[in-house]
Amino acid sequence: MGAVVTDVATALTHFKTNDSVLMRCIVFSLVSVLLCVGCESSTAVPTPEVGVSTGLSTRLIQETLAGTPTVIAGSQGRNFAVAFERTFEGRILEFQMTERRFPVIMTDQYGNDWDAMGRAVSGPDQGGHLHPLNAGMGYWFVFSASYPGIEIFGEGAIPAPLSWDTLSGWDVPEDGVAQGADFDEIKALDNPVFIHYHPLSFDPVEVFYLEDDDLVVVVEINGETKVYPHAILNWHEIINDEIGGMPVSVTYSPLTGTTRVWERGGISYGVSGLIYNNNMLAFDRFTESFWWQLEGRCVFGGRKGEQLALRHFLETTWGTWKRVDPTPIVVSGIQEQGHPYNTFPYGDYSTNDRITYPLLFEDNRLPPKERVFGVIIDGTCTVYRMANF
Repeated sequence: MGAVVTDVATALTHFKTNDSVLMRCIVFSLVSVLLCVGCESSTAVPTPEVGVSTGLSTRLIQETLAGTPTVIAGSQGRNFAVAFERTFEGRILEFQMTERRFPVIMTDQYGNDWDAMGRAVSGPDQGGHLHPLNAGMGYWFVFSASYPGIEIFGEGAIPAPLSWDTLSGWDVPEDGVAQGADFDEIKALDNPVFIHYHPLSFDPVEVFYLEDDDLVVVVEINGETKVYPHAILNWHEIINDEIGGMPVSVTYSPLTGTTRVWERGGISYGVSGLIYNNNMLAFDRFTESFWWQLEGRCVFGGRKGEQLALRHFLETTWGTWKRVDPTPIVVSGIQEQGHPYNTFPYGDYSTNDRITYPLLFEDNRLPPKERVFGVIIDGTCTVYRMANF
């Protein structure tokens, strides 16, 4: 490697003498590439590092929701929001935002630094985890239809009907249920193929299937971190996988723009084709009971009333996450099913105002497909607009 650099240095001197600006730029580029090639790479699962600067700040909202002291942190520029309980080991924490240190997003009065996964990365409670809330991004219409009269942060709630007829054997009102596809027509991805992404592992003329603005779901369990792009989830809606030794289902409903991750034990989940307020109803492959994605709750079948254990996830852009973790483990764009993952299966649905299937309740306070952050506690929901962050 030393000989190569020496030769390049000699060439630089020659081109400087001949005042060839173009050739000097080319050689400088070669030096950069050679230095990168000479670097050692690690195959270990990377952990986000404290101190990555993206030039964007995280905003915090601290309040009490349904009797629960809560902190909601987000950044419109990074296209993310997360929510945690503020009670930790019997203490109520008071947070301040951090500047330009993503994924570290806040610090508390005891000197702990907390990242977007709810983990204390430094301080006296290093290694501790905040309790995550059932929360995530989604279109305004699904939250307002599922929780009529819902409170918008800073704007309050409105009066709304409180009861509807319920289908026999169901835990949700009849008027919100519809059939969007045939049973198991949309195939869940049970054995996803992953790649250990590194920008230098791709031919310069080859285009990776994800762009910086594409949304991804990041899940960390027991020290292992995996990335699940919307581009894959748009087509499969459910990915049954294992992270850090724990079987989980990563779910995404393209019609409502909502993500949930839940523990699945030894059971895999599929897409029933039925929807509630356009939101996916999953089914388990053991009892074929139906599960409402937004709450991870069984609403029909032998397990009706059961609640799945929801896991925390971070939804952000691919470009943002690459700056935190430059060599992430990400679902490959090449799977057995061979779907065109660089396209959206529902055309311009995400950018128009049309809602395909019936809603239990329509609330026009916000545009129906404005992407908002909903926090659900004990069957009540509060929505935060991204402008709040």
